[in-house]
Amino acid sequence: MDNPDAEWAAPVGAVVLGLVGAIGLLAYVVLGSLDGPGRLLLGVAGVAVGAAAIVGLRARPRLAASAEDLTLRGLLGARTWPWTRVDAVRVVRMRRLGLPAAYVEIDTRDDDGAERLLVLGRLELGTDPVDVAAALQTHRARAGRGGGTSAADAAGGRAADDAAERDVADDDHEDQRDDDPPGDPEADGRP
Repeated sequence: MDNPDAEWAAPVGAVVLGLVGAIGLLAYVVLGSLDGPGRLLLGVAGVAVGAAAIVGLRARPRLAASAEDLTLRGLLGARTWPWTRVDAVRVVRMRRLGLPAAYVEIDTRDDDGAERLLVLGRLELGTDPVDVAAALQTHRARAGRGGGTSAADAAGGRAADDAAERDVADDDHEDQRDDDPPGDPEADGRP
């Protein structure tokens, strides 16, 4: 069976939009009529947006998987781990600013034994992290490293993630109950 290489990177449109935004912010800092603190804040924002866009340009593809190894590219170059040094691939779901978000977590070990946790989101990968995790699990299994994973992990972690999402929702509900004053009929859900 063929094991094609797979690559993931930030969408080109997002990178271009980031560069245009950075140029616009920095141009406004120079040409606009702002006070000192305003110039500083917009200048810092422009530099940050520009830096993120440059990383998106330089680190292409951000993540790559082949039959032999996994490669993560960054601003200063690429790091490669053979599948024998990739210990786990999983999807983590959480809420960020009230919205659901998914991330791929990859546990790796360097040659010196140092452990690393790689966390990649949708913007860095340019696609759904669940799909990326499923593809990585397939590559890992074909390399002989998939024996320690569950069926839920091999399927992209959907079943485990659904259970984790229910746990988070239950915790949120309990936190909300803790925040409500005792005896408040609306907070207790009673009419």
